[in-house]
Formats: sequence, structure tokens, C-alpha cells
Amino acid sequence: NYKQWYQRRVREEESKTVEFKAHDRLGLTQMTKKELDDRLFQPSSRTLCAFLNINRSCNLYLGVKDDGTVVGHHLLRDQMGHFKQSLDLLLSQKFSPSVDKYRYSVNFIEVESSNTHSTFPKTPSLNIKQDHKLLEQPGVCWCEQEMRVARKEAIKPPLYVIHVRINPWDMSKDTQGFKVWPYFTTEEGKCYKRYIASNHELTQDRVIEETNIDIQSMQTAY
Repeated sequence: NYKQWYQRRVREEESKTVEFKAHDRLGLTQMTKKELDDRLFQPSSRTLCAFLNINRSCNLYLGVKDDGTVVGHHLLRDQMGHFKQSLDLLLSQKFSPSVDKYRYSVNFIEVESSNTHSTFPKTPSLNIKQDHKLLEQPGVCWCEQEMRVARKEAIKPPLYVIHVRINPWDMSKDTQGFKVWPYFTTEEGKCYKRYIASNHELTQDRVIEETNIDIQSMQTAY
């Protein structure tokens, strides 16, 4: 129940299977120049890749600081749809190999309710909705324009923590014919794996070494 922890620290800590991020940036193309210049500011894609590559149930929480303080993100319903579509695009088309949909899910955990129950006022230009501008597409998406109108109208949408869950590989659900869980690379073409509570980039030789270890562990299990 994240509502009771808003602006407080949750009891859970970052670990091999849990990551907190205050921001909601999925990939590099969503980051500002200032964020790109900050070596400590990492896109979520690296954590998602690292989680996929340890083949365990993992949880990424966006809207929670590194120290566990819940800050959340004000989101309109259309912005939730935008996030889901961006996540699908990132994992299915930008990651290699493509990530099967059973490997992940997203949930929006409300931590603070809206300050109004009235219908959200839309400007005439926003009545006809177009496709979302996803990831590397230039320009401001119409759902972000809706949020700007909300701010001008002093409307505060609900506050959410975005929970992305990564599920283990399942051979019976695999659509790509893998006989052992694959190692993924991000939109940067880099491979990451989770160790303790941080992401580590793997070289190609290290990926081969880790895959051989995984195969041996599977053979031992069977």
C-alpha cells in the first residue's frame, strides 16, 4: 500500500531484484541533455535489461527515490497509455532479441488522489487524439499537452508509482525457439546483468561465459 508511504520511505530496499527510480525515463531518447550529461542519471532500459538477464521475478518502481522515499508521478489516463505503448515499443523493437510480452507487465499504483472529481477540460485542439509520440519521435505528445492544460487549470491528476514487473523465462511460452533463456541488449546495443543492487555491463565474452554457466545449471536441474 504505497498511499501510506507517500513522501516517506518504504521498508523495502533496493536489491538484486528491486530497483527504485525517481524519474520515468524509459530510454536514452526520452532524456534531456542535462540528464544525458549526468553520469548518475540512468535510463530504465538498462535496469530492465539487467533484470531480464538474471531470469528471476524482478520489480522496477518509478516514482521512488533511491533511498526509498515515495514521490510518484502525476499522470492522466492517456499518459498511462503512452507509457505502456512506449514500454512495448522499447522491449519488442529496440531490445535484441525481442522481449516476449509474458516477460513483463506494468501497473500504476495510486499514492495520492486527484484534487478534483470534475471532467478534465480539453482545449478544442486536443479533442481529436492522434497516435502517441513514442520514444525517439520528435515533438511533444498530445497527452503531455493535456497535462499542461491541467496545470493551467490548477487540476492535479492522481499521483502514481509506476511498477514494471519482469517475469522469468518460460520455455513453454517462448515464441522465438530459445532452449535456454536469452541474454538481451538494450537500445544502445549493450548488455547488462544485475549483481546485488546494481547493473553491470557485460562484454561479449562474458555473455558467452554466463550462458554456458546457465546451460550447465539447467542440465543439473533436469
